Amino acid sequence: MAPYTIHPVADKRSRQAFLETPAAVMGQDPAFIAPLALEAAQKLDPKRHPFYGYGEAAFWVALDGAGKPVGRISAQINRRHQERHGAHEGHFGCLTAIDDPALFQDLLAQAEAWLRTKGATRSLGPASLSINEEIGLLVDGFDTPPMLLMGHDPAWAGPYVEAAGYGKAQDLIAYRYDAAGGPPANLGRFAAKLKDIPGARIRTFDKRHFNRDLTLILKIFNDAWSENWGFVPMTEREINALAHAFKAIADYGLIFIVEIDDKAAGMAVSLPNVNEALAGLHGAGSLFGLLRLLWRVKITGVTSARVLLMGVARLIQADMARGPVVGFALVDALAKAHAAKGYKTMELSWVLEGNGPMRRVAEMGGAVPYKTYRVYQRDLT
Repeated sequence: MAPYTIHPVADKRSRQAFLETPAAVMGQDPAFIAPLALEAAQKLDPKRHPFYGYGEAAFWVALDGAGKPVGRISAQINRRHQERHGAHEGHFGCLTAIDDPALFQDLLAQAEAWLRTKGATRSLGPASLSINEEIGLLVDGFDTPPMLLMGHDPAWAGPYVEAAGYGKAQDLIAYRYDAAGGPPANLGRFAAKLKDIPGARIRTFDKRHFNRDLTLILKIFNDAWSENWGFVPMTEREINALAHAFKAIADYGLIFIVEIDDKAAGMAVSLPNVNEALAGLHGAGSLFGLLRLLWRVKITGVTSARVLLMGVARLIQADMARGPVVGFALVDALAKAHAAKGYKTMELSWVLEGNGPMRRVAEMGGAVPYKTYRVYQRDLT
């Protein structure tokens, strides 16, 4: 392969090269969609990105002999992760590179060297930048574009990461659902049992009480997911940043909250798939591009959406008479709402491969697994 050099991202020129790398590597891939430029740039900005409230990161970009980007990587220390899972674990992320196993090995070695200086003895990833953002490397499902805030990787990436000494830590499953047909009848029968639970109701997100409902969603998420692999609580700053980023394109009729005796018991958050509207806009990095993006989402409309948050409060999960019903009611409400609004496709992502209850609810609702994202690990001792 052509020679390359790896440089720290330390100035405007290297920063721009880092941001241009995914398109340089995968621009000819028909399933690749350049990520939203504003969101991608924020990862490099400690003043704007919420990760830096509890973590630190370093970034590198690989350039060929002509100065063109051919690969990149990040390394992170996430103090909130270490508090829950051990001070020995660090992360790599933002990984992509051309079809060259040596380059992958060199990029990973660069990240590992930095992690060692921070006291880490295990490297996990990719996490870009945390588990509550884009996580995992695509290892199955290369033929379709990624949904909102999900990654896309070339087919050679997984094997080259493994050749560098990494093994599987966890697989994350993305489910695809044909929304146009509505939910299967059996799902509706189970969901209808919600009315038999005293004091239970399901409602959509109330924009008039935006902060209240956003706080409820955060509370349920942090409770429902607290025992899951790799979980790190989402902070108020993180969910506020997510809400701010997508407030202009959100469809509040796709966001549901279940309450029992006026207490939040479950929630599901679906957003229109901005990636569908981003196709061909090169990340919408200009004012004109942003206006075209908003026009496509709000006026022309998109036909796909991603359910990116869903959970049932642990106290309700443990109740076999109510927990499954709340889950079925959320999936049924999502399916009916997407069908009524003309969405053709809905993605439920991501679901841990070992999360049997959630996978059964998804599959009973007619969803099928169609992409797999793998988190890798390697001991650094």
